[in-house]
Amino acid sequence: MPEIKQGKKPTVLVTGGAGFIGRHLTAALRSAGMTVHSVDDLRVKPLADPDGSLVRKSVRELTPDDVSGVDVVYHLASDKSVPLSFVQPLQYLDNLESTAHLMRVCADAAVPRVLIASTCEVYGRAARLPTEESAPLAPLSPYAASKVAMEMVARTYQECADSGTDTTVVRFFNVYGPGERPDAVIPGFCLGALTDGSLCVEGSGTQRRDFSYIDDVVDQLVQLTAAAPVPVVNIGSGVSASVLEIAAIVRELCPSATVRWTRSRPNEIPEFRSDISLQRSLFSLRTPPVGLREGVERTLRWWSESGVLERHGSPAGSLLRPQLIG
Repeated sequence: MPEIKQGKKPTVLVTGGAGFIGRHLTAALRSAGMTVHSVDDLRVKPLADPDGSLVRKSVRELTPDDVSGVDVVYHLASDKSVPLSFVQPLQYLDNLESTAHLMRVCADAAVPRVLIASTCEVYGRAARLPTEESAPLAPLSPYAASKVAMEMVARTYQECADSGTDTTVVRFFNVYGPGERPDAVIPGFCLGALTDGSLCVEGSGTQRRDFSYIDDVVDQLVQLTAAAPVPVVNIGSGVSASVLEIAAIVRELCPSATVRWTRSRPNEIPEFRSDISLQRSLFSLRTPPVGLREGVERTLRWWSESGVLERHGSPAGSLLRPQLIG
């Protein structure tokens, strides 16, 4: 099996490099002295202009030549909207097909390591909280089902004797921070507070999520290039907060903001909370984790000061419009 040479800064490829996590990760890997290739088909317009070195290409267009000499691939590219997956479920087959193609390409090119981005959504309504990596997979949306399928493809290639590629599935728990699109709760609240002053709460608002600030997540992702290979690892904070708690933080920062209630999502899950035992054994945070209030404040400041509202044409409608693909 090919290995990353000790002492050598790895060469890395990031799919979905123009996305929220991909953009932050690419910058962090380069700051760590690594050579980074970033690809994205830009089917969803990023909030910030893409990195000038980004290659516009879909995952299914990649060839063994594109990954030749690459030590680590971070596969972040994905259709990711839970609500839209109920509207266009067949579109989410692309998550599976792209992953299968990428794994074939990496196997052909003998890439030593592939890191597959997955999600806590694969656990569904977990029987145990916090939820460990060995918990049963019980997806409740087409999006979550597509992520389970991606994981199964990755596992199949990992178990092939002739693959030569170590594969780790990374299950993210509600990563947030500057640059995330407002179809997620925290950036959605930030956008609402700064435009029409409304914070759109779906359902009761008592649903709880395990929020992790982007800087903390990226720090751990960078460490994965040298961490011991494991089949699956959660990346979360280990604690949860309700949507109403997030709304309260935003209202402290923007007192004129008000809550607007809308209907609940289909198959809403009451709580996600990560068991971070394995995470702690693999990684060490170089600084204390960013607290939820501080992280929300940083995110709100980015929305206020980055110029994204002016570039995309406020009011909020153009940014909140569903990102339908195909």
